[in-house]
Amino acid sequence: MKQQLHSATLDNGIVLLGEHLPELESVAMSFHVPVGSIHDPEGRCGMATLAGELCLRGAGSRSSRQIVEDLESAGVQWSQGVSTTHTSFSGAMVARQLPGVLPIYADLLRRPTLPEDEFAAAQQMVLQNLAGLEDDPAHLAFSALRRIHQPAPWDRPTEGISAEVETITPSDVRRFVAERFQPRGLIVAVAGRIDWDDFVRRVADLLGDWQPGVSADVPAGRRGPRSAHVPHDSQQTHVALAWSVPPYRDDAAREATAALTILGGGPSSRLFTEVRERRGLCYGVSAGYQTSRDFGTAVCHAGTSTERAQETLDVMLAEIERLPGSITADEVERVKARVKSGLVMQQESSAARAGAIARQWYHLGRMRPLAEELERYDRLTAESIEAWLRASPPHDLSVVSLGRDPLEVQHAFSA
Repeated sequence: MKQQLHSATLDNGIVLLGEHLPELESVAMSFHVPVGSIHDPEGRCGMATLAGELCLRGAGSRSSRQIVEDLESAGVQWSQGVSTTHTSFSGAMVARQLPGVLPIYADLLRRPTLPEDEFAAAQQMVLQNLAGLEDDPAHLAFSALRRIHQPAPWDRPTEGISAEVETITPSDVRRFVAERFQPRGLIVAVAGRIDWDDFVRRVADLLGDWQPGVSADVPAGRRGPRSAHVPHDSQQTHVALAWSVPPYRDDAAREATAALTILGGGPSSRLFTEVRERRGLCYGVSAGYQTSRDFGTAVCHAGTSTERAQETLDVMLAEIERLPGSITADEVERVKARVKSGLVMQQESSAARAGAIARQWYHLGRMRPLAEELERYDRLTAESIEAWLRASPPHDLSVVSLGRDPLEVQHAFSA
């Protein structure tokens, strides 16, 4: 059956996306507001996260409790989150509940009451989450890696910084929401058993007269140093590395993600085999791909003991440096099978599809059909990956260690 994808743009700039999945009984929708941690005011890191939390504390005529009760009475599996670039409000439900749920989400976006008597509780929730993350050394290592590798303000932690969250006031949040929450750039994605024309009409009735404000691009600043050590009193050491790769919108991202999967994308990967299985250096090791719209990042991580941390780092660097000129056809076939299986299984989840088409639109300005995605990976070969690695070998790595003792970082493939 031919994939049924839809798109429309309202006069105020809201983009509506849809995928009809008639074999499902569910529907999922995601509202992606272009407000993330990169928009946090200077000295107020965590503003977007706190604002997103406070939006759920009252909207339109509903109190915090009424929002939760109305969503759960409709059987909605709902969530809210903040990324580097967006604040998202999502929900999945039985398809017939969609018309009654849409007005609740419209209120969250357009008419959050941001009640002052709920502010302290919302702020404490954000601070408690931050306190919990302090007990997660892997998270601390990744946060430190972001600070030195990503340009400002992409280097900010999406969850915030405790000392700065504590200084935010209710008036700060009201001003931030009034300035930042607006229709231009808002992506609304829906997938599942949908009536597309009815969905467009309902969203236009709820959000079509929402007037856009003034928005400005966020300039990228400088990156930090190439290496850093974070003292942490523990018997463990966490090692995190990053280097630049093409963003998702670049065709070469296919080769980059394949190379990273071969390097550290699972139990058959090189890092897992060499660092964990053969040498027994660590209890966990991986490599992966992260992307913003304008730049991509390769990220590696290992958790190990203090005594074996230096050798772990050295072997990881050796495996990264060994990538060019060593890709095999068998490795590529495993990557293709894994990726294509994930793409096909994604079609069985309305929530996964709503999120996927929203991300594609943000990065590409269009939705990429499943047949095109599969065909892209059909064209993937060891030769195409090697050609990309020859043109763009891993270089200028950022390296972070978190533990008792700092590690010695060699040349790390400087250009």
